[in-house]
Amino acid sequence: MKWFLFLLAALLLSSPPTNQEDGRVVFEKPVHDFGDFKIDDGPKTHTFSFTNKWDKPVVIQRVISSCGCAAPEWTRHPVASGAKGEVIVTFNNDIGPYPFDKSLSVYFAGIQRPYILRIRGVVHRKPVSVAQTHPIVMGPLRLKKQNLDLGQIRQGLTKTDSIEIINTSKRPVFLKAKSNHLNLLVRSSSGRIDPGEKSFLIYTVDSRKEQMWGDVLFHANLIINNKENPLHVVTVKASVKMNPEGLSASDKRNAPIPQMNKSAFNFATTKSGSDIQADFILYNKGKTRLVVYKIDTEHQDIQVQMKQEIAPADHTPITVRIPGHVTRECGEVIYTISLTTNAPSRPTIHVLIYGSIE
Repeated sequence: MKWFLFLLAALLLSSPPTNQEDGRVVFEKPVHDFGDFKIDDGPKTHTFSFTNKWDKPVVIQRVISSCGCAAPEWTRHPVASGAKGEVIVTFNNDIGPYPFDKSLSVYFAGIQRPYILRIRGVVHRKPVSVAQTHPIVMGPLRLKKQNLDLGQIRQGLTKTDSIEIINTSKRPVFLKAKSNHLNLLVRSSSGRIDPGEKSFLIYTVDSRKEQMWGDVLFHANLIINNKENPLHVVTVKASVKMNPEGLSASDKRNAPIPQMNKSAFNFATTKSGSDIQADFILYNKGKTRLVVYKIDTEHQDIQVQMKQEIAPADHTPITVRIPGHVTRECGEVIYTISLTTNAPSRPTIHVLIYGSIE
């Protein structure tokens, strides 16, 4: 039960990330995956390149690493408009065999929020097979995973990540990618992948193309040697939230303030296949209209009834109905409903329904 309560707390207290690109400085690839390597391979170094898209020079004030095992160096002189600069990081690889994911916070003069760069990989004590590290097979290529999650993105911004690809065949592979939506950009870091060579599939969700809210799911077809296969597909998931950066002090003072009468409902032990209903109340304690842009549920058949626009000093009842065919699993369960709002103080509201099914 302790893990269950911990999960509840984590969902209720989760906050949006700060690593967002704002267009003034653009990193070619803000995440680098060193892949799988041995502890006796020694330190690993990567260079993050950026372009100054601003109309004046930029200067990196400082770079803060999340771990002493990742040592940064960076371009010290001002980078002119249109010019490139670098952040170089060395992972010492001296702690032990384990998966790692470290971040670098890059602070530029005149830009309030830091840019977040990440390095990751898996250190092994002894060699492991490609089949173990890259279990997804798409023709001559192998990937670590097929379902990719970008996490949260602020509306009007972009977020980029990548996944390693290996050519396990004896011939060169020519790779392209075709996205199913204009908000998803996917490309190969190298169009040609030689036998045994590693490459990266780089994917970006750009919320500026078409306005979307809440949980979004895209997919891209990998076109291998100019041939499409319906099974050669990767999915990209993200959650688009409100961006409060452009709000004035007055906007923030007069913003809507959502407040729930409760954020979780613990239902009594219920028989498998039974319907479950939970009722909540959402209040608007602010001075302007509260808008719920999107209601996301983890199962498409969970029904949520509520007003999605609430005037100041008003409220709306929320009724959640979980039909019996959703509650067939037994044991401790938790159902999450996420409301994406226009409130700077609480752009996401999680409503939890949990209990035991027997």
